[in-house]
Amino acid sequence: MTTLYIVRHGQSEANKAGILQGSKIDTPLTGKGRNQAEAVQQRLKELDFSKVYASPLLRAAQTAHIIAGETTTTYDRRLKEYDYGEWDGLLVKDVHKKYARFFNSQHNLLPDSDKVSHGETFEEVTQRLEEFFSELVIKHADEKILIVSHGFTIKLMLNAVLGIENLVNLNEPSNAGVTKIELTPETKTLLYFNQEFS
Repeated sequence: MTTLYIVRHGQSEANKAGILQGSKIDTPLTGKGRNQAEAVQQRLKELDFSKVYASPLLRAAQTAHIIAGETTTTYDRRLKEYDYGEWDGLLVKDVHKKYARFFNSQHNLLPDSDKVSHGETFEEVTQRLEEFFSELVIKHADEKILIVSHGFTIKLMLNAVLGIENLVNLNEPSNAGVTKIELTPETKTLLYFNQEFS
């Protein structure tokens, strides 16, 4: 089986500033974000990752480098953050206030916001992640893989694995939260979600 250790990037400058940060916003890690990634590195250092995949966005790339060191990282655009469209770069609190009908009480994004934000649909991202997982099973049978991605994209990975559909029932993972998934050609199994090591 293929074992995936999926890490959300550490705190970024946009996270710290309260800015909604989708695929169009590309800010580096803060000092806290680097410390979070280093804490994950300490917890996972005994694992012998055969491959590292990361989103090409800077915050994810920096996190992958801190955790994996000199292991070669493959940057895959399918791991980029969900595209919030015209909301990308706005203050999170302003988006929650102006577009309250698209969020639940936990501030989880509701479906069909793309009709207003002109961003991606949940289905589009879930499909590309399902394709990514299918490739990993073929290329990396019986290997441990590190993946560094983003909060909402990781939620959509869980949709690809568990078929959650109603994503408001799942909060985004914390910065540097770790999720473990096992894949076989026939099965996808969640072992844990959003373990915090920092």
